[in-house]
Amino acid sequence: MCQRVCESPNEFEAVHAQLKTTACPHCKSFGNLIRHGYLRGYDKENRQARTVRGWRIYCSKRGRATGCGRTFSVWWASKVKRLFLTVEQLWDFLKHAARSGNKMQAFRRLNSGLSSSAPYRIWNRFLAAQSAIRTALHRKCEPPKSTARQPAEHTLAHLEAAFRDHSCPIAAFQIWLQASFM
Repeated sequence: MCQRVCESPNEFEAVHAQLKTTACPHCKSFGNLIRHGYLRGYDKENRQARTVRGWRIYCSKRGRATGCGRTFSVWWASKVKRLFLTVEQLWDFLKHAARSGNKMQAFRRLNSGLSSSAPYRIWNRFLAAQSAIRTALHRKCEPPKSTARQPAEHTLAHLEAAFRDHSCPIAAFQIWLQASFM
């Protein structure tokens, strides 16, 4: 199975070097995977220019190749799919929003320049993903005893307990699960 989340450029280069000996996640054929292009988007470091957030991998069916012609993504662990914020910013926002109950105040701390509706969209994405996150976390460890009042606080405490050795639990979650956080 091909790695879907990479922590560093060196790790991606290792994935890239093994593409020809890796099975396509769609058709399971070997020898047809090639790097197809970059996934670009805006982020906090450079708001004007688009930066690389990941890569597309193509299962070639050109010429003698017997692939399926489909693509899949390999993402940086520091990015979340379809989100301007980095995983560190997202973690900071979710922690403060869950503790204070004030999403707009938690979002202002980030100084991100996104619209005033962004914190609510991001929060709703997190709420929609909670059951999948908690189900995955149960494979890693038992949920901690918590006096939290809201389910979101329980989810964040479980995430923190599962990846207590990492500086950013969201990045660690993506690397461990090889999938996007939300």
